Amino acid sequence: MAGELGVGPGVLRQGAKDMVEILKPVKKVDLGDAGDLATKIGNDDSAAALVTFCATWESGAEFLADCAASLADGLAQANGDFEDTDEAIRDAVRSVKKALA
Repeated sequence: MAGELGVGPGVLRQGAKDMVEILKPVKKVDLGDAGDLATKIGNDDSAAALVTFCATWESGAEFLADCAASLADGLAQANGDFEDTDEAIRDAVRSVKKALA
């Protein structure tokens, strides 16, 4: 079965772990320092735009990290389903072989 899908059991689980590991730095982006520096720009409109940008970017990064974590959970679940199905097929083949012997 692994040949048909192009991957073997464990590959999806490892991919999920890799996604979570890669996204650790993104999980909580903190642009507070940049937002605090906005007052030093000297232009109220530019300062407000920078504060808005920082807040939006932080929220967006957190949202993307949460989405990726959900995808990683899905990959881990798919891997578990893959392994369960693979084992069920092996058990069925063993059972048939045993019945035919």
